[in-house]
Amino acid sequence: MRSGTLIAGRYRLDEPIGAGGMGMVWRATDEQEGREVALKQATTEDRTRRLLRREAAIAAQLDHPSIVTFLGEVQDGDEWWLVMEYVPSSSLGTLVHAEGAMPPARVARLGVQIADALAAVHAKGVVHRDVKPSNVLVAADDVAKLTDFGISRALGTETTWTHTGLVGGTPAFLAPEVANGEEPTAASDVFSLGATLFTAVEGRPPFGDAENPLALLRRVATAPIPLADNAGPLSPVLVELMRRDPAARPDARTARRLLQDVVDERRTGPAAWKRWALIAIVVLAAAVTVPVLWSKAPALGAGDQTTADPCALFDLDAIRRFGTADLDVAYSGFPRCDVLVRGEGNSYVDLSVELKPLLGAPPGPAEQIGPITVVQGRNESKVCDRTVVLPDNVGVVVEADHDGDGRVPPDLCVMADEAARHVATLAGQAPLPRRNAPFPARSLARLDACLLLPGDALARVPGVDPAVRKAGFGNWDCTWRSRTRNMGVELYFDRGNNSFNEQRDGRFALVGGFATYTEPGGTGDDAGCDVRVVDHTYSLPTGKTKAETVVIAVGGGGETAERHCGVAADLAKALVPVLAARR
Repeated sequence: MRSGTLIAGRYRLDEPIGAGGMGMVWRATDEQEGREVALKQATTEDRTRRLLRREAAIAAQLDHPSIVTFLGEVQDGDEWWLVMEYVPSSSLGTLVHAEGAMPPARVARLGVQIADALAAVHAKGVVHRDVKPSNVLVAADDVAKLTDFGISRALGTETTWTHTGLVGGTPAFLAPEVANGEEPTAASDVFSLGATLFTAVEGRPPFGDAENPLALLRRVATAPIPLADNAGPLSPVLVELMRRDPAARPDARTARRLLQDVVDERRTGPAAWKRWALIAIVVLAAAVTVPVLWSKAPALGAGDQTTADPCALFDLDAIRRFGTADLDVAYSGFPRCDVLVRGEGNSYVDLSVELKPLLGAPPGPAEQIGPITVVQGRNESKVCDRTVVLPDNVGVVVEADHDGDGRVPPDLCVMADEAARHVATLAGQAPLPRRNAPFPARSLARLDACLLLPGDALARVPGVDPAVRKAGFGNWDCTWRSRTRNMGVELYFDRGNNSFNEQRDGRFALVGGFATYTEPGGTGDDAGCDVRVVDHTYSLPTGKTKAETVVIAVGGGGETAERHCGVAADLAKALVPVLAARR
C-alpha cells in the first residue's frame, strides 16, 4: 500500500500516521466529503479482520468529544478498513518521549478528558483494555481524545494474545489483577489511566520498562505501587486510581471529578483543594451491602485510627516466596495483623504489623523511603523488627518472629525489611487503607479503653489518678502510672484466643457471669499479673471461633506478683458490671 491509492473508490491515502496490531493507520482524504479522515487497515489474517469488525461495532456505540469519532467501515477487495475522525495531534506517549515529564496541572487537564471518555465507554458496558499514552491523542490546544478500542496488545509487541488465553494489553500499563491473569474490568481501565497519567507527570512508566516483558509483567503483578515524585497536587489522585485492590479504586466518573478538583485548585488556590479517602465497597459476611461513602482524610498517616486496616499493609504475593503464608486477621489485638509463614516441620515465622503511637522516631539505623522513615530495630537470632514512622506520630511496627521447632530461616530479617518497605511505600502515598467493614456492634473495638474502668476503682490503686492516662492506638489500650510508686495499670483489648485452659492461661474464676483467667508472672521489679476477662466469643468467616477479651495488667513497684493479682482482680470485679450492661 502506498500514498495516492484510492480505497473503496472514495478515500485517497495521503501518508501513514501510525501502526497497530491489525495494520497501518493512514491519513486520507474523503474525496466525496472533501475532508481528512483516518483509515485503519486490517491485515490479511482472518482473525485481525474479525477484531477490526469488533472494534467497529464497539466504536459505533460511542459518541463523545474525547473519543475519536467512528465514521464507518468499508471493504476494498479483500481488505477491510475503519474510517475515523482525523485528529491533527501527537500521542501522549510521543509528547512524553519528546518533552519529558509534564507539569501536573497540564496532566490533570488531559486526565479529566480521558476519564470522562472512559466513563462514557464504561456506561456502554465496554472495557477499553489498553489505555496507555500511545492511545491518547493530544491536539495542539491540549484537546485529548482516546482511541484504539477493542484491541488487545501482546507482551512487548503489537500482536494480540487474548486468543491464547494469556494476557491482553501493554504490560507497563496493565492493572495488577490483569497481570495476574484476571479478566480486565472497568476498574482495570481506571488503573491504566492512573499509570498513563503517572507516566506523563514523571516521564517514565510507574513500573519502568523492561526488555523482558515477562519480567515487567511480574513486576506489575507483585511489586508495591510506586510513588509519583513530581505529581504535586495530582499525587493523591494517582494513588486512588492505582490502588492495588480493584474494589478500592474510584470509577471513571469519580476519577474525572478528582482530576477536575486538581484543575480547579490551580485556578482558585490551595484552599479549594480537598483530599480524598478510598471508595469502600463493603460486603458483610451476611451479604448485606453497605453504601459507598467518600470521607475526608489527612494527606498521610493513620487517619481515623479506628478504621485503619493493618491487614491491608501486607503484600501476600511477595511474602509467599518465603513459604506457605496464612493471613490471620484476629491473631492478637485490633491494631495488629499477622501472617504465619510455615517452614520445616512445626517451624513457622509470625510476620506481624502493629500500629502504635510514637513520641518521635525511635533510635537506630534509618532508611528513607520517599517521605517515610524506616528504623531498624532488633536483629536477633529469632526475631527482627522494623518501625515505619508515619508523619502523625504513629508507627507501624513490623516484626518477624520465629517460633516452633526447626531451623531459623536465614531470611528472617529479609522478610521484616521487605514487609517494612512495602508498608513505607503505601504510607508514603496516602492515608493507611481503611477496613472493609465496620466492627460489629458487640465488638470491644467500639469502646474506649480509657473510659471503661470506673474512676473510683482506679483511685484505690496507690498513687494512680484516673484522669492521668496514656491512650494507645485507637484508644484500644490505656495506661495509668502511679505517682508514688514505680508501678502501673494497663487495660487493653485482645481478640486472638479461641480457647482457654488453666495450664496455659492462668487460674480460672467466674466473676459476675464472666470467665476470667488470672496469670501471675515475674519476680522482683519485673513481677506482674494479668487478669483476662472474656467478654464474648465470635466466629470468623473461615469458621474459626475467637474470643474478645479485656486484659488488666498490673506490675512494677517492687510488689509481689500475687499482690499485683489482688489489685488486678479488684479492677476486674469493677469492670464486669460495665461489660454486663452491654449485653
